[in-house]
Parts: sequence; C-alpha cells; structure tokens
Amino acid sequence: MEERNLINQANRLWMALDPTEVKNAVELFDKDWMVLAAGKQGDFNAMTISWGQMGELWGKPIITVFVRDSRYTKEFIDKYGHFTVNAFPDTYRKALSYIGRHSGRDGDKFSVVDLHPEFTDLGNPMFRESTLCIECRTMYKHRMTKEELPVDVLHWYEDNDLHTMYIGEILNVMKR
Repeated sequence: MEERNLINQANRLWMALDPTEVKNAVELFDKDWMVLAAGKQGDFNAMTISWGQMGELWGKPIITVFVRDSRYTKEFIDKYGHFTVNAFPDTYRKALSYIGRHSGRDGDKFSVVDLHPEFTDLGNPMFRESTLCIECRTMYKHRMTKEELPVDVLHWYEDNDLHTMYIGEILNVMKR
C-alpha cells in the first residue's frame, strides 16, 4: 500500500480520513449523488453513479462500482487502472444530473455545469466542489453476463448494455 495517504497538497482544504471513517455506504450511494471519475489531467471523464458498495476484501478496504459498457468513463478506468468516487452537497444536484445525462464524448460537460476538476497527488481526477473523494486502484473487474444474472433483474438489461463490476482498493479518503 505504498500509494496510501498521498493527499493533494496543493489544496490544503482536504483532510485525510481512514476508510473506516466513511459514513454509511448505502446512504452515500442511494441518497447522496456520487460521481465516478477516471483518467489523468487532459484525458479524463466522470459520470454519476448510484450503485456501489464499500467494505473489506483480501484484507484491504475496497469500494465496488458498476459501470455500463456504453459509458465513456469506462474507457478511462480500463486505460488508467485508478478511479475516484466523489460526493457532493445537495446544491449540486442539477449539475450532477447534467453530468449523468451527457457524455464527455460530446464535449466538455464540466464547463457547462461549472464544476472544477482537480487532481490528486497520484494524478486522478477529483472536484473542487466535492465534499468527499475516495481514491482507488482497480484490483479486479468482471463484466456481467445475462446468464449469470437472476431472472428478476434482467429488466435492467433489456438493451443489452451490461455492467462491468470494478473492485477498487481504497488508497486515499479525503474529506472537506
């Protein structure tokens, strides 16, 4: 875990947390709007997510996120092997809704909603406006198949746009 506890020193408003100090993950994903971001400065994207898990696996703190095949952000997670999960105050719901409905393939969606990307010491995207950033290294990924899914959830995949599950080791947790 040589990457652990590297905090973006350029922005001293961030405070390091232990992963066990993160509030209820169900509430974070279900009630708060999370933004999944991946890439490096000049080559990144982000999307909203509401499906995820936090816990421990293989003796490490982890977060699991689910990304559909069609999402542009997936390309950046696969290319760079790291990602961040960012929480925002309720005042940013409109901006986050825009990010969730528009693809970064079509232009700079962050300038439209006036969100300001910053980068961690590891070079991963985070946002000036977020209140929590969880920085992760991809440990494992698995693309779901319809054959593996229970019948009662297949309605989520009528368009065959399946999810890839990413398990990320939590390297840093930063809170404002």
